[in-house]
Amino acid sequence: MDDHQSPVQSDGSCNALSFLTGVARVDATLRMVVSRFETAFAGRVQGYYLTGSYACGEAVATSDLDVSVVFQGALVAEARDAAVHLADACVVDSLVELDVEVTDAHRLLAQGAHPSFILGSQLVYSADGDDLRARTALPSLAEWTRDRMYTSYWRLASLFARPAPLRYPLAYPDANDEFYGYLRRPLRLPDGREVMCTRDLLRATGWAATALLALRAGVYVAAKRDCQNLYRQYIGDEWADLLTELYASCAQRWRYLIPEEPEEREQLRSLCAATLAFENHFLLVCRAYLLAELCSDTTERRQAAALTLARLPFADDEIAGALT
Repeated sequence: MDDHQSPVQSDGSCNALSFLTGVARVDATLRMVVSRFETAFAGRVQGYYLTGSYACGEAVATSDLDVSVVFQGALVAEARDAAVHLADACVVDSLVELDVEVTDAHRLLAQGAHPSFILGSQLVYSADGDDLRARTALPSLAEWTRDRMYTSYWRLASLFARPAPLRYPLAYPDANDEFYGYLRRPLRLPDGREVMCTRDLLRATGWAATALLALRAGVYVAAKRDCQNLYRQYIGDEWADLLTELYASCAQRWRYLIPEEPEEREQLRSLCAATLAFENHFLLVCRAYLLAELCSDTTERRQAAALTLARLPFADDEIAGALT
């Protein structure tokens, strides 16, 4: 591997990491990811970064593991496909819930990186010790806002199988379900069993709150644990209590699992019931944002809005008129 010392041992193991979590199965997964990528792409990976709750020390037993693999230079399509295929194989073989993002230094340096990468990550391994974060900027606030607004809009449908086009007001994903259809994402437990969990409920509300913070307060959010506190600090409207309770109960108290005690299940049901009004609040804000972007004097902004609506149409006469 060029002129640096490979972290991969002769038996295929990997021990020379600069950051470990102290959780055996998590650290074994980190070693597995680095070992496989260093073997398959010798000398081509700039660095491996851990983001999310394990990076900031807030992980619970059911937390997922988020790893960014950053290649040197610019990845060509063939190499990117091979890297994504390897990442998918790592996910299948992982001892924990794993998400591996494949990116490259060229894109990060040119376009900026997610705040969680720059402000809330840990460098797990770099062959030459070079930490790319020191040279990587945040995206502009306008770019960050656009990304958060559009990805949060997309999640209103994709996370809960709502049909296109979206219509205001949104309905519950499943009004006849105990939890209104919000808790249908499977979670793999350490013993290998799969159960339904609250993770998508937190993702939908947290991402929407992050988008509103960007749009209305000009604030970047680096970690989901910070979202509800920042929302209360900078926006502080009637939704602040719901966001705080969702994180405190679903993530911290119940650790993403659906509780078994009747009183706790009723509390979770009430949180799910209140979520729909917050989703509709966000959808109205997003509608106004989409209209403003469609009517912008900037071609890039108009095209981004049109592309978003092509992927997920919104049944709205004013938006339809702005698209013509």
